[in-house]
Amino acid sequence: MTTHRRCIAVSALSGAALLALTACGGGGLSEPATTDPVPLPSPTATKQEVTEKNLGYTWPLTVDHATAECRQGDQAVVTVPDGTTYALNDRAREAGYADIAPVRLSGDGGGKVSLGTLISRTLKLCKVGR
Repeated sequence: MTTHRRCIAVSALSGAALLALTACGGGGLSEPATTDPVPLPSPTATKQEVTEKNLGYTWPLTVDHATAECRQGDQAVVTVPDGTTYALNDRAREAGYADIAPVRLSGDGGGKVSLGTLISRTLKLCKVGR
């Protein structure tokens, strides 16, 4: 393979990897309302209020606060101010909770903001009381 063809192949693979990452979310906001997040306290129950102020750049929802909760069987869910509870993981979806899509925020690049940080914080609630 010539050097030129090798460069084209590497460029194509890099572009495909970037596209895959964008499609999966992960984009954030370059200018969120909170640029200096307020840390969440260590969880003491399976339910915890979480706000945009806690997650800053990684806040993934269109609402400014929600209640994260771990329900039976490691079901990670979040309840928004209108009272709707949404699934954050497969176990919660399988239990019948609504898909998070209606309240999921789009990032600056147009892709959805990753749920990773919110899911991680919510799954920590599952360890409380065990």
